[in-house]
Amino acid sequence: MEEVQKENKYESLSYDELSQISRDDHQEDVRQYDKQQNALCLVVIGAICLICGALFIILSFKRKNNKMAGLDVTSLPFFVSIACFVAAMALLTIGLIRFFKAHNIRKALEAEIMEVTRLKTAMMTENNY
Repeated sequence: MEEVQKENKYESLSYDELSQISRDDHQEDVRQYDKQQNALCLVVIGAICLICGALFIILSFKRKNNKMAGLDVTSLPFFVSIACFVAAMALLTIGLIRFFKAHNIRKALEAEIMEVTRLKTAMMTENNY
């Protein structure tokens, strides 16, 4: 039902108004694309923090006579690994949420752009003949 209202709303507009809506939608699409790319940067940094945390957790194991004796929870590498894991989870969560929000907005914008383009093409065809 909402799509029918949008179509009716757009069909009553002039060609110039449709062109302005199309320009605005394309600008918003570029902004959302940039947000997606920024979110992916957060995801990559989060993955790097996750790898660093795994490396530091390995470094925090005790050794006795060149054999692993257990995890030393009082060592500096252990606390660094915990900090890396916390940072990784925060960055991955924020990055993925932002990415999917921007992705959903872009999908909606793409549908709107296609509808406006279809109407503009129909108007050009009617006016040329």
